Amino acid sequence: MEPLSSELKQPESSLETTITLIKRFSAGAVIGLVIAVMHWYCYTTYFGYSLPLARSTVGCVLLSIICGLMTLKWGYKTLETLLEKLS
Repeated sequence: MEPLSSELKQPESSLETTITLIKRFSAGAVIGLVIAVMHWYCYTTYFGYSLPLARSTVGCVLLSIICGLMTLKWGYKTLETLLEKLS
């Protein structure tokens, strides 16, 4: 007796899907944070003026969230593009 086609294609559990989405968002958020810190450091070094801590922290967090959401929506190719733009 052959298995039905519906038995062959079992969907991923919602937990696995959720974990995958969290991993993708986290990867994007980490890259966004790296970009924000690099920008802040270069700005401070080049211009000799440090941004206020509150503004820097809020900017880093916002950029991390935006990069995380971009990665969540469009995948890891977005991270590669962002890192290529840094060079």
